[in-house]
Amino acid sequence: MTVDEGHEAALDAQEASALEAEEAGKTGVVRRGEGGEWEDVEYDEDELSEEELAQMDELDALEGEDEMVMSDQLYVDDDTKLAQDMQDTMSAAETAKAAQEAYEQGDDEGEGGSSRIHPLTQENKYGPLPFTIQLPKAGFVDPASLLLSGIPPVHIAEAAHRVFGGVGLPYSTSTPAIGKTMQPKPIQLDAYQSGMSDIEADTYLATIFPGMYASVMSVLAETRRRLGTHWAENLVKKAEAGELKILDAGGAGAGVLAVREMLRAEWERMHEDDQSDAASVMALAEADGKAGGANASAPLGSATVLTGADTLRKRASQLLENTTFIPRLPDYLHTEEARFKGKYDIVIAPHTLWQLREDYTRKQHTQNLWSLLSTDGGVMVMLEKGVPRGFEMIAAAREMLLETRISSPEARAQNIDISDPPEPYVHWEGQEQAEPLTRPKEKGMIVAPCTNHAGCPAYVQKGHVRGRRDICHFEQRYIRPPFLQKVLNAKDKNHEDVKFSYLAVMRGRDLREVQDAKDGFAQQQVLEQGKPATEKAFEGYGGEARNRNTGDPAAARDGEEQSTPHSLSLPRAILPPLKRRGHVILDLCTPTGTLERWTVPKSFSKQAYRDARKSSWGDLWALGAKTRVLRTVRGPKSRKSDHDMDVTSSKKGRKGGKKNGGDDSGVGVDEHGRLKFGEGVSMGEGGKMRGRKIKGVRDKRDKKGRRAEE
Repeated sequence: MTVDEGHEAALDAQEASALEAEEAGKTGVVRRGEGGEWEDVEYDEDELSEEELAQMDELDALEGEDEMVMSDQLYVDDDTKLAQDMQDTMSAAETAKAAQEAYEQGDDEGEGGSSRIHPLTQENKYGPLPFTIQLPKAGFVDPASLLLSGIPPVHIAEAAHRVFGGVGLPYSTSTPAIGKTMQPKPIQLDAYQSGMSDIEADTYLATIFPGMYASVMSVLAETRRRLGTHWAENLVKKAEAGELKILDAGGAGAGVLAVREMLRAEWERMHEDDQSDAASVMALAEADGKAGGANASAPLGSATVLTGADTLRKRASQLLENTTFIPRLPDYLHTEEARFKGKYDIVIAPHTLWQLREDYTRKQHTQNLWSLLSTDGGVMVMLEKGVPRGFEMIAAAREMLLETRISSPEARAQNIDISDPPEPYVHWEGQEQAEPLTRPKEKGMIVAPCTNHAGCPAYVQKGHVRGRRDICHFEQRYIRPPFLQKVLNAKDKNHEDVKFSYLAVMRGRDLREVQDAKDGFAQQQVLEQGKPATEKAFEGYGGEARNRNTGDPAAARDGEEQSTPHSLSLPRAILPPLKRRGHVILDLCTPTGTLERWTVPKSFSKQAYRDARKSSWGDLWALGAKTRVLRTVRGPKSRKSDHDMDVTSSKKGRKGGKKNGGDDSGVGVDEHGRLKFGEGVSMGEGGKMRGRKIKGVRDKRDKKGRRAEE
């Protein structure tokens, strides 16, 4: 027998002895004898002393606690493991969300917690941060959901598909892919129209409001970035004093919501310290809702909203406070004094041009909006759908403002047009003086998206061009509210990218000139545009770009401090970057007013190369490039039917046919229906063709019908 077998046998004997002793009513104990064998010791508990009984009770209590701990440990381990798994899952989700936000913001960090992205790249990014817009829950989503709660979503969906062109709603603010195959049309419901049924007003609220709010908020965020903190703080101070005036000339209130959301964010930034003090335990709440002398809520400013229909006005009034609703815009264009002063600090005019059929009405509408704008630094925002026709509307309005209203160093005056309202002119008796043919322009500037005041390089072909390919437009992603999800019957995604072309201009201020301290822009450097600004931007700002070959960190820091450009002196990306292996291609609109393609290879600068890969559509670029080429605007697309007709006609012309598009030596019809002649063909007297001998038609004969001899 081995040692282990002997040990097991002894344990079995011990257990058997203890069991027999327990059955006999006694406590059995086994002890090892002198020879190493186990012996049974029988004793009666009554014969034990009190000390020995107390020791045995303590041992029994310890054994019971161990058993309880062992039994409870199974449950504790399971609960702990479940809680740990849930915590790990939540941490992973939060980490993924933070990583996504950091990627969208471009604020990823390197070693030591320092940001790897260049400060100039971060400062000149486009749009809001984070880029995806969340519609205000308390300001819009909840009230709108309550307004639409009494109407079945099926009815709203049917009305939306009927009014806005079917699946994808191509005739709303959306631009689905199916809309490219359809005839382009403006938004079929607008705030100007006076007749709008209840279901159409509900459809407008559910489908147009979200996209319009997102696009206006995107433009306001970009305007806030370019004009800086002083401009936004002045707006908040005006709102607190009750002097801020806002005009929504086409959004039915969506523009006012966006402006007030921007004011709220700026007010919270200005009062961060006050809010932290008010949140402390020692803060005292006053009866009027104020703490520490600061307003309990952000200022709203007084707003005016254009709504032609009573049904739409009733719904918009549930979303807005301190707002006046008007059925039509006041005419400041033909006033004597009001148009030289203006009234509103912010004018929002989304989707107001395409609905107007004639060019002259669009021109007068734009001039009237400019006249309504305050001359004390008022900002006007105009936007249309991001399609060729919408871009043409914005580009035409921009060209008209530059030619007739906004003063530039190269053009301080404008020629008076016969359609413009006459200026007050006094003719003194006895003095012969002709009426002036020119009129001085006003001080103003383009804020966004253009960084130049020259002609638009994408609008070389003026007016409506069928099949236009290159347009200046941008996009903004937003989270759809639940009621819009039901209208679209969307299940795969809950976001949408709205595309739009826009223009933001300022009246009464020009950052290209030296500003006074009272203007709020005195701390910023003078804006430089044109060819010098383009050359500097191509060379690159910041220590990394300018000193990429020196390798001197001190020189890099000095170069970065000395060369901080104004954001409106930089080129803007008009398309998403083309990421290739080892280099990135950027399509930029430069301060010179040209479209150029800049290449940023890895050999140029690691920082510039990395930031170029992280750049987005609409960003301003400050880190330079290695090479650049002029990018020409592509011509309009030719329709397949026209191309087929031209090919067929040319084939028939070569066979001697007399249809359109014959051979070059004959007669044909051009695209406008006018006659065209080939080489050597001209119109003689009486409309007869001369200059080419026609063979094979008839023989020359005399009066008697006999063939004449040659």
